[in-house]
Amino acid sequence: MTKKVAVLLANGFEEGEAVVFIDLMRRMKIDVDVLSCHDTVELDSYFKTRITADFTLKEKQDELYDAVMMPGGPEGTANLTSSEQVIRFLRRHIDANKWICALCSSGAKVLAANGLLGDTKYTTGGGLAKNFKDGVFVDQKIVVDKNFISGKGFGVVFEFSFEVAKHLLADTVDDVVWQADHVYFDHWSA
Repeated sequence: MTKKVAVLLANGFEEGEAVVFIDLMRRMKIDVDVLSCHDTVELDSYFKTRITADFTLKEKQDELYDAVMMPGGPEGTANLTSSEQVIRFLRRHIDANKWICALCSSGAKVLAANGLLGDTKYTTGGGLAKNFKDGVFVDQKIVVDKNFISGKGFGVVFEFSFEVAKHLLADTVDDVVWQADHVYFDHWSA
């Protein structure tokens, strides 16, 4: 059965983190729905690259995904965290024990800021963890705890993406290894 991931994007998202993640998921035959958290599918990234989402979050609000991913970006995470619709969507996936995958500042500014972590260990970029009491910050590149996978920032986007894929494709991990070899990424192992 094909796994399905929702990537939540809001204006100001870190495009490098989002695009590499989406690319790697699709290479491994994981279905990805890129969801705009605004009323339009056209988005501006952190560095003003215009990107078009597949759907609005409103259109897919009731769908249950195997994983939900959020990239960083100061403005992007501010837009995500201020959206009640985003927080409801995340809570529903947390309650269903689906993978919640936060890269860079989204771990702190979306998950911790909204009390979604509890005692879950996580990592985040930019020293942001000190601003929030929720969650247990761990100073590592990638942290997996319970149904949360977090990555420190853009520099670990490959490790983060393959870690997510490893957990989604646990029963077919050979496909993940082949794709890691195919993109000449040698810092990951099954």
